Amino acid sequence: MLKINLQLYSILREKLPSEAKGRTVLQYDEGATIVDILDELGIDRRVVISINGEHESNKSRLLKDGDSVKLFSSVGGG
Repeated sequence: MLKINLQLYSILREKLPSEAKGRTVLQYDEGATIVDILDELGIDRRVVISINGEHESNKSRLLKDGDSVKLFSSVGGG
């Protein structure tokens, strides 16, 4: 069983109860990926992903026990 420390920023914080203040610990079986987190939380928008302080663009990257995942809303401009 994997324990993943998750922190959500900006509008994504609405995906968790307000008292969580954008933070939670999720549990997954081995083989879980960022896609599993996005699916569980119903996030279907573009996001910027940080895992253990490093930018990650591969949503299929396997998660490891204790990973710290931060999700930021992708901001577009024009």
